[in-house]
Amino acid sequence: MLAAINRLTSREDFARVTRSPIRSTTQTLVGYLTKEPALTSPKIGFVVSRAIGGSVTRHRVTRQLRHASKNSLHILPQSSMVVVRATKKEQDPHNEIPQLFSALNAKAAR
Repeated sequence: MLAAINRLTSREDFARVTRSPIRSTTQTLVGYLTKEPALTSPKIGFVVSRAIGGSVTRHRVTRQLRHASKNSLHILPQSSMVVVRATKKEQDPHNEIPQLFSALNAKAAR
């Protein structure tokens, strides 16, 4: 489970991050990143659409992504806000989180 300090919850923050030019994709995930100098630790939010499946499936995918993100939080810049969007149905999308975070970190460093 992600700590409350690492959760992105505001609708305005989600909208701001998804409009960010820093974007990276994997086979089943799209990640958006924006930097906020006032933050002391990264914040992460998740978007899982109905195309993934029913409510139970979407919540399971979100829990898997949240768990994988907790283990890969150290990859992200400290002052970043990230939104992870699940785009396709897959058994274990959480295996792609470290790859996605590394790509976002590389693009943010440019």
